[in-house]
Amino acid sequence: MKRALLLTFFFLLSACGTQSSVSEKTEVSKGKTLQPVREKVCSPDTVLAEGKGLRITLSDYKYVEKLLSNKSKAFFSAHPEELLRRMVNRRLVIKYVEDSGLADKYGLNKEIEAFKKDYLSRLYVSREAAKRLKPVTDEEIVKRFKELFPKKDPSKMSKGDKEFIRNELRVKHYDEAVASIYGEVEKKLKFSKKGNLLTVSCCGIELSHKIKKGEDEKFVKNRLKEDFFKEYFYRKALKIGLDKNPQFRRMLTEYFATKAIDVFRKELEKGITVSPEEVKAFYQQNRDKFFMPDRVKAVIILVDSKKKAEEVKKLLESGKPWQEVARRFANFRAQPRFYFKDTKDPVGALLFAEGKPKKGKVVIAQFGDKTFATIYVLDYVPGGVLSYERVKKYAGIVLKREKLKEAEEKKLKELWKKYDVKLENLDCIKGSS
Repeated sequence: MKRALLLTFFFLLSACGTQSSVSEKTEVSKGKTLQPVREKVCSPDTVLAEGKGLRITLSDYKYVEKLLSNKSKAFFSAHPEELLRRMVNRRLVIKYVEDSGLADKYGLNKEIEAFKKDYLSRLYVSREAAKRLKPVTDEEIVKRFKELFPKKDPSKMSKGDKEFIRNELRVKHYDEAVASIYGEVEKKLKFSKKGNLLTVSCCGIELSHKIKKGEDEKFVKNRLKEDFFKEYFYRKALKIGLDKNPQFRRMLTEYFATKAIDVFRKELEKGITVSPEEVKAFYQQNRDKFFMPDRVKAVIILVDSKKKAEEVKKLLESGKPWQEVARRFANFRAQPRFYFKDTKDPVGALLFAEGKPKKGKVVIAQFGDKTFATIYVLDYVPGGVLSYERVKKYAGIVLKREKLKEAEEKKLKELWKKYDVKLENLDCIKGSS
């Protein structure tokens, strides 16, 4: 599911505004009053995309933007409209899955409701615990310091030790606050049993569970109690409107979208078939996609000094099995793997630096200040186009993936038209950096 971008030029993101508005400025030239110049102001509620049952605002856009990785952010900073279009696509998939009944068919609505209940109940308890949190006193810090370091003088406590202990005590106080919240409710719970039906009730809420043959009653009781806590604190969260929090709504939308996309693709895949003849034709037309560069099979043995690395090299060159050498230098997880003749593969680039690596070649490399690697070549495999027999299964997967992509693009075009989606106020996201 774990980054802000500032708008430049004359576009303004108002931190406190709630509506897109304009301001007027009168221009005077040679004693004549000209028509007012209207300047657009972009606010968090400025609409960027709208359709039937769909709306994306600038604050929605900014929220998603913050979730991007640095690499993705760099791309979408240069292509902001592309990010907006992808956001629209995700919302359209949600609409399609909901309106077509697929959300119920795949149990998605129940899953989302369970997620919502779990998240909001925890959020409510977290907020209540924060209100009860006791400040950490200097006396507590000194007491804890003495427990941790009985032979040290608390008056000479370092700043780092003090901060570490303070954070530890904050966590302890928070856990105590949470425990007190659950404890207060637990005292009010009333359990009753009629036959094999176990019921818990309190505060207008009643939950029951039918104990099955072989089930431990104590275990069932604890689970029923946990379910009650979740329901109780969820209702508390709804009462104070935590479910209406804009940030929560956006997070829930993104979570739902991720699940909906899986459902969307599963349905599209049902209409996709790939015959053996199609796979073979696809392979023949795309042989370059199945090219494997030169590669070398090698094992790396890591040590903490150049002297040890030289010892490893000497042993390997003398004919000692690499497994035995690895164990001698405590490299119990050393395993052979393939490295490619590719600048993106630093080990492969090193091994191919002087041409085709020969079996038995040993190279020493340094990583960081105190890590040395002795690289031992086990085999060389020339590159080339892989045969159809070797890749036909993979070729079928690639072909199906491409067909799915085409089906997605076609369906999304239909959905843009069906829900009459329009993009607007794009100046509010253009020219950002």
